[in-house]
Amino acid sequence: DKKLISFLFHNFRMPITKIARFCRISREQAEYRIKKYEEKGIIKDYLTIFNLGSLGYKRNYIIRLRVKNPHKEKLTRIIRQKDILLLTKLQCYGEWDYILTVYTKERINVLDFVSYLYELWEDEILDYQIFEPIELHFFPLKIFDIKREERTISLIESQEAKIDEVDEKMIGELSKKANIKIIEIADKINENVGTIMYRLKRLEKNFIVGYRIFLDVDKIGYKLSQVMLRINNLSKETKSKIIGYAKQNKRIHAASIGVGQFNVVFQIIYKEPSELSEEINNIKKSFSDNLVEYR
Repeated sequence: DKKLISFLFHNFRMPITKIARFCRISREQAEYRIKKYEEKGIIKDYLTIFNLGSLGYKRNYIIRLRVKNPHKEKLTRIIRQKDILLLTKLQCYGEWDYILTVYTKERINVLDFVSYLYELWEDEILDYQIFEPIELHFFPLKIFDIKREERTISLIESQEAKIDEVDEKMIGELSKKANIKIIEIADKINENVGTIMYRLKRLEKNFIVGYRIFLDVDKIGYKLSQVMLRINNLSKETKSKIIGYAKQNKRIHAASIGVGQFNVVFQIIYKEPSELSEEINNIKKSFSDNLVEYR
């Protein structure tokens, strides 16, 4: 199970025969186990990671909110606004109650979105904070200590991509169901399989950064937390040290560097609260020369 989940994490679009061969199990075993993960909700969804900057959405913001009486119903009331892509809506625990991820074309759009939230919830917002990631790094699933080389998926600003109507239809299908088969895409948008294969390879070069499972870590006995750091010297050397530390650390699930009160964010996956405390202590020791504050 550990081998299979670790491999699927970024590679679920591979043919099932290749997945089975990499994990040294039969095709039937691989299919049975994957179906089991889906039925039990261990795999909640399959995601395509797009470089939205290449479509003109060059501004990425993480908006943290503290509100009166937080509950999920409030999140459902937030809908997409003009010129704003709302990608994720999360409820969390700690200093903040909600975390929203939005992409905009212009910086002013994020202020419009904050104004919309105040109008939507009236006097319910107690405080908010905006973080603008400049670099996002998604790492392989490292918690199981499966020793395999896996590339990191990184989102860094890029040039705009040329995308036509057929590409848009393909992107639409892949955004709804990232594990959709090529033959299904061809059928849905009325194109031949060869065309879809060619176009998908091209999109994977300049627009689709990678794929990732939406894994319910609670179902496999883990928790997910964000540790936010304020680093006082983001030199090239310090940035390189931050990303190098995150890549080597098996508990760090993702990392971002950007602009805001806290300019570095680590997403940490762990089993026990003591492991989270241990990781925070390791971070404090590793960056003691530059760490001003953390949350």
